[in-house]
Amino acid sequence: MRTFIEENEREVLLILVTMLAITRWWIPSVAGFENMYGASHWVLSYDYGLIRRGLVGAIFKMWMPIVTIEGVHTVALVAYCTLLALLLVVFYVLIRNKEKNGRLFRIILLFCACPATLALAAHGLGRFDLFLTILMFLILTLLSIDKVLWLVPVLATAGMFVHESFMILYAPTILATMIFLYGRKKSANLLAVFVVTVICVAGSFVALYKFGNPPFKYDEFAPLLQERAAFPITELSIRECYFSIRDHLDLASSSLYDVGSIVNVCMAVLMLSPMILILLNLWSHAVKNSGNLRKFCLMMFLATLSGLLLIPLATDYGRWLSAIVFCNFFAVFFLMSIDVFGAEELVEYSGRRYPFSYLLVFLTYLLFGPFHDWNPYPYMGHFVYTFMAIMPVLLFDVGFIMRWRAHRVGSEVPGTA
Repeated sequence: MRTFIEENEREVLLILVTMLAITRWWIPSVAGFENMYGASHWVLSYDYGLIRRGLVGAIFKMWMPIVTIEGVHTVALVAYCTLLALLLVVFYVLIRNKEKNGRLFRIILLFCACPATLALAAHGLGRFDLFLTILMFLILTLLSIDKVLWLVPVLATAGMFVHESFMILYAPTILATMIFLYGRKKSANLLAVFVVTVICVAGSFVALYKFGNPPFKYDEFAPLLQERAAFPITELSIRECYFSIRDHLDLASSSLYDVGSIVNVCMAVLMLSPMILILLNLWSHAVKNSGNLRKFCLMMFLATLSGLLLIPLATDYGRWLSAIVFCNFFAVFFLMSIDVFGAEELVEYSGRRYPFSYLLVFLTYLLFGPFHDWNPYPYMGHFVYTFMAIMPVLLFDVGFIMRWRAHRVGSEVPGTA
């Protein structure tokens, strides 16, 4: 390990600095912790029956009967640091075993700096999305190492009871990954785990759909929850869990037809365009090298986009974009870990010197800050900030497309691959 760190000290240092920079700037202090909506869900538990999103609160209650802002902040911060530690371990393994000339490292570094990944998770501290991301990451890690697979349906079930959106945001990527693995290995054990996982996720949804509402009148339910909180819980968080999933779709009325929201989402996608190009490039390598499993690989790619289904249904566009980016990168890292394609094939990222456009978009992401949960692009009213952010992004996009096209054309010419 010492030799590895000495040989890759620049890479390790930059990854650590990037993670700490994102964490240092965007995790709110306890005094300024204003995510009351996210913190309000922590008062839910199973004391009054099966309630949607009640698992975290039920576990949390064993240590803290009365929910405080400080307690939520501390536990969420520990969970966030746990995610960083897990990512560092996986990045260490990938760089040590799969790295070739800094190509994989450049991808990891941009993933860390992306405003829709770690920055948004830190900015939205207190939301249950962080736990869903950790559970999905753990499941893909277990599938990658092919160990204790019986935990996969357990973790997937836990994800459903943490937040029912797990079924749309993360479960499709997990199930598609298992299908890809089964097509590769034809393992009866994996097939059994897949079937059990499907049953658990579907059964959890049916249970939450039919029985996930409290057996009280609304005027009785709200005071019961407030008794457990040392802060005023938000009405929206109560209503979301009191009414049924079907009613919640009407409650979370979409602003999809609002011009301002459409422009905001488009601006957020434009800021993510370097990530989109990189992911499309990585998936092109994965599909090319998957042989007779190309259909399954394409299925995995489509599954990572499942968060798009929520855009017409609910307005937290930043959260859906974040889940899509996380799913894509985790799936790509998974495919690299099982040698579907290797870093040595990523010629688009080769070269000793960092391209100017890469450094520019990396610094832009660090200074840009996190996306927001609802309207993800935070600088709609700031033309100067927008101009300073968009120009490096467009410069990177043009440069990367030209580099990708040049290598693709070169590989098609005999003797130049």
